[in-house]
Amino acid sequence: MKLSIVIPVYNSENILKELVNQITSEIKKIDSISDYEIILVNDKSIDGSWQTIEKICDENKYVAGIDLMKNVGQHNALIAGIKSSNSDFVITMDDDLQHSPKFIEKIILKLNEGYDVCYTKYVNNKYSFFKKLGSIVNDKIANIVLQKPKDIYLSSFKGIKKNVVNEIKKFSGPYVYIDGIILDLTSNIGTVDIDHSKRLDGKSNYNLNKLFSLWIKVFTNSSIYPLRIASMSGFIITLIATILALILIIDKLLNPEIQQGWTSIVVIILFFSGVQLLALGIIGEYLGRIFLNLNQKAQFTINKIIKNKWTS
Repeated sequence: MKLSIVIPVYNSENILKELVNQITSEIKKIDSISDYEIILVNDKSIDGSWQTIEKICDENKYVAGIDLMKNVGQHNALIAGIKSSNSDFVITMDDDLQHSPKFIEKIILKLNEGYDVCYTKYVNNKYSFFKKLGSIVNDKIANIVLQKPKDIYLSSFKGIKKNVVNEIKKFSGPYVYIDGIILDLTSNIGTVDIDHSKRLDGKSNYNLNKLFSLWIKVFTNSSIYPLRIASMSGFIITLIATILALILIIDKLLNPEIQQGWTSIVVIILFFSGVQLLALGIIGEYLGRIFLNLNQKAQFTINKIIKNKWTS
């Protein structure tokens, strides 16, 4: 069995060598793996990550490097690596050693049970409070919007079989959300429990802007659920407004001496204006993505590729 391990890299120059060494050591223990490759995708790091990748590739014929011309985000960097892979199984993981390579075998064993995809589930989450909160929100959104099974945690440490990988490779849209694509493709998904390690070096690159961008991808890439929410909200609010208007008219007819206040009118106008802007914003997100798809906006652009023994 051939295995590809795809890792998006951002500002991790001090971790990469140890990461590759641990992966290599663990893979050599797995008898079912006949050959393997490690694909490191540099997502326009601002430190010396690419130079470190070049050195690792020189020393290890099983490692390939992809240097992107601009920062495109974790999921777009992932698909860049996945599209260059050529194996029976693909495992994706983070670059900070919070995903211990010792659990690679556990993922493979689960896939060999017949599952198309295997997600990992953290027994002891070591993420920062901010990222934990973001993960919880993302999980709840995915339950509703993507109809994700509640027992599955959408971890970036996962294994994917070749049949699903081949379908992922066909995705050409500029806004990539790997987990949304997977959930669209298959429901034959397994999970394994793993320990979550502390970050070996540096700090998390996730911030509010990146989390918000991820939530937008979840909402707009794989579902029309937000449009349905906007439509339903519009209908309900219009119904409420009609009832309130009838009440005001009847009240005025029965009590003509009562003066209607400007405050209530202004509040109502502002409320409905806000609802309209929200609905227009959601529709605008979809229209914007359609526009970019039609104009064939690139998922990623490659500056340089260092091939491994499979591709050289």
